Amino acid sequence: MTRLAWLLPPLAVTAALVSAGCGAGPTTLGVTLTAAPGQTSQIAPGETASFVVTVTDTGPSGTSGVTVSADLPADFRYKDTHSLSGGTGVRTKPVDAQGNSAQPQWGVWELAGHGDTIQIQFDAVAGGQPGTYSMTASASGSSTQTTVSEGLSVILLAAPQLSASVSVAPNQAVAGQDVTYEVSVINQGTGAATAVDVLVTLPPVFAYDGGEEILGDSSRSNGTNPVQGTTLAYFDGFNIPPHNGATPGELSIRFRASVLPNAGAVGTYPVAVQVLADSGRYRVNVPAAAPVQVG
Repeated sequence: MTRLAWLLPPLAVTAALVSAGCGAGPTTLGVTLTAAPGQTSQIAPGETASFVVTVTDTGPSGTSGVTVSADLPADFRYKDTHSLSGGTGVRTKPVDAQGNSAQPQWGVWELAGHGDTIQIQFDAVAGGQPGTYSMTASASGSSTQTTVSEGLSVILLAAPQLSASVSVAPNQAVAGQDVTYEVSVINQGTGAATAVDVLVTLPPVFAYDGGEEILGDSSRSNGTNPVQGTTLAYFDGFNIPPHNGATPGELSIRFRASVLPNAGAVGTYPVAVQVLADSGRYRVNVPAAAPVQVG
């Protein structure tokens, strides 16, 4: 579940009236920005957060040409829109937010009179350095000044951002021969990856043959290595540091695997890799890679 922290109670944030923007008339729009239902706690980079913008006509005679926008914090980027149907305003021209935008915008509505509303629920992918950020929403019409909501505070946590790859040498072998696999796990995130487990599922005609080497700048505590002869090579107990300047954190594991002497199989065999971190909260899967041609 997405986890998001909102610092300004209550969640509904009252509109702040802002002078001149689009339109030349008096301010007749109210704007609130909230977390979507079900959002709790905090958010980490790469996770998805949902927000709700509500625009209310506060004037006596309606407002035309209404557009709505959101000013996302840090390196958050718009992902998609859940709904545009939560209000009573009439949409007269479809203007949809652009993907990956830092300032998504929607339009265009006709609000017929006092109390008419527009409601938009949308998703954004979190990104940026750890810290507390403020985001706002705004609305304007053809004859009204821009109204900007008060800031909604968002806590962005430090978190890992993991990727994995695997290579093999040589990539051709015969029965009884060893090959060497190398699994690399890279952390490009702002936080350390803790309690990292690596599971390599070997082809059925291979068996783990030891010779493990642990490389990179990771640390290890009470880790275990695979059992000799297994086809499930499991390593655990690693901590991978966060990205530091131009250098990501890295864990590399080298080990040997042997083609079974009595396998009797000719063909090409890949491996699969699964990486788990922080008690399974972060996962990376490499389903089929580093094929070896056995013949």
